Amino acid sequence: MRAISAFAFFAVASGVAQLSSAQPDVKAWKQNATGSHGQSSDAFINNILSTILSDVQQVRTTSTNSYVNATGIPAYPIGPWPSNPNTPSNQNILARFPHTPTAATGTHTSTGLGAIGLWIDGVEIFNAKDARSYQNKGFWNQNAVIVEGPSFDSAGGHPAPGGAYHHHQTPIGLRIVLGDSGTKHSPILGFAFDGFPIYGPYGFANADGSGGVVRLNSSYRARSITTRTTLPNGTVLTPTNYGPNVSTTYPLGYYIEDFEYIAGLGNLDQYNGRFCVTPDYPGGTYAYFTTIDASGASAYPYIVGPQYYGVLQTDNTSHSVSVPSGAAPYCEADLNCDGQIDDADFAMFAPAYNILLCTEADMPAGCYADLNHDGSVDDADFVLFAVAYDALVCN
Repeated sequence: MRAISAFAFFAVASGVAQLSSAQPDVKAWKQNATGSHGQSSDAFINNILSTILSDVQQVRTTSTNSYVNATGIPAYPIGPWPSNPNTPSNQNILARFPHTPTAATGTHTSTGLGAIGLWIDGVEIFNAKDARSYQNKGFWNQNAVIVEGPSFDSAGGHPAPGGAYHHHQTPIGLRIVLGDSGTKHSPILGFAFDGFPIYGPYGFANADGSGGVVRLNSSYRARSITTRTTLPNGTVLTPTNYGPNVSTTYPLGYYIEDFEYIAGLGNLDQYNGRFCVTPDYPGGTYAYFTTIDASGASAYPYIVGPQYYGVLQTDNTSHSVSVPSGAAPYCEADLNCDGQIDDADFAMFAPAYNILLCTEADMPAGCYADLNHDGSVDDADFVLFAVAYDALVCN
C-alpha cells in the first residue's frame, strides 16, 4: 500500500471510490496510450511488427453500442510459429458491441470460420475448427488446437493466411499480462460478436457470486469411441462419410465430433458459459469462460461453444460496421465516463494507485486505472493520467 500525495483530499472526500459505472464493453478495452508497437523475439517477425501499432487504437460509444478500432496485434511478444509460413499484418479492425446483448431464441447461430470475437487487446478470436475436414466432406472437422497446436507460439496464437494473428484457445500471453492466475475471479478477456463478455477460466463457485473462486469446467468430454461412424447427436453415418478409426495418427480429440456435451457435467452450458454474477456485472450477466483442465491445458470447446449464446451482430462477421456520427470517443483516464478527465476521475484513480497491484483482492474490478496495462497502478499510470488531466476533454 502507498499513500498518494497529489490531490489526495479528493480521494478522501470520495471515501472508497469505485471505478466507473460505464458499461464494461466500453471500458474493458486495452487502448494503446503510449504509441507502442508489436514485437517479437524473432528478428524477421519483429521487423514487421515494429511498424504496426499494438492493441486497441480507439473506442467510441453511443447510447447503445461501443465501437472498437484495432490492428489485431498485441503489445506482448508473439512468434515464431514453427511450420507456419504466414506473417501477421494490420487487420484494420472495426467491430461493434451492444451494451445490452440479447439472448438468442430458437436455433442459435453457429460460430463460423474467421473471427468470432475480439480479446480486449484487439486480437481476433477464432473457434475450435481449422477449416479442414476428413476427405473434405464436412462431417469430421479438424480440431485446430490439436492439429495446428505445434504452430502456436508461446502466447498460444498464430497468424492465418490473411495475416490475422488469432487464438483458438485461452490467450496465454494476455492472461499473463492481466495476472489471471486463479487468485481472484478472472478478468474480462474479450467479447464475442454476440456482445457477451468472455472471461478467463476462473469464476465464482456459485452463479450468485458466492462460494469463492474456482476453475470453471466445460460440460464437454471426449466420447468413448474407437471408430468414427456416428456423430455426437446419435446420427448414424453412411460408410462413405465415416471418419478414420481412432489411432496414433488420428487420436481422440483430433476432430470436433470426438467431443460430446453432457448437461451438468461441468459448470458451463453448451455455449461454454452461464448466467452469473461477476465483478464487472454485480447484477449478473451471461458470460463465456475460456476453459482449461486441471493441468492448465486448454479444454474443449476452449472459448465459445459450437454456437453463440446470443444474437450474432452480423455486421461484425460481414465487416460492414459503420460508426454513427454521434459516437463519442472514450478515453481510459475518464474513469467516470462523463467526457472529461477531472477531479472526479482522480478521486477514482487514487484508491487504485494506493492498492498498486491489479491482482490484489481489493483492487476495483477491471483494474481500469492501470492505464498502461502492465498489471499495476503506479507512477507510469499517474503520468498518463496527469497528461489526460491537463487535456481535460476526451477527443
